[in-house]
Amino acid sequence: MAVDANRVIAGGVLVFVEPEVFKEFLELKERPLVIVGETGGFKKVKVTLTTYEGAVIITRGEVELPGNAILVKAKELSLGK
Repeated sequence: MAVDANRVIAGGVLVFVEPEVFKEFLELKERPLVIVGETGGFKKVKVTLTTYEGAVIITRGEVELPGNAILVKAKELSLGK
């Protein structure tokens, strides 16, 4: 399942991990919610996010997602304020 979002703002506890660790977090949920988009000012960086027990888990780049993931494609993504 995939949906588009105009704007996503992620805040709270942000945890940056390597892609391999990110995949392990995805395996912990039956239907993980995954957000993909770009962040940054002049230099855009692709990021992939999910949540786990109140924390936002983030990795740089795109990750191969399991078929059961709910995918949100963010047109605009902001990490914290």
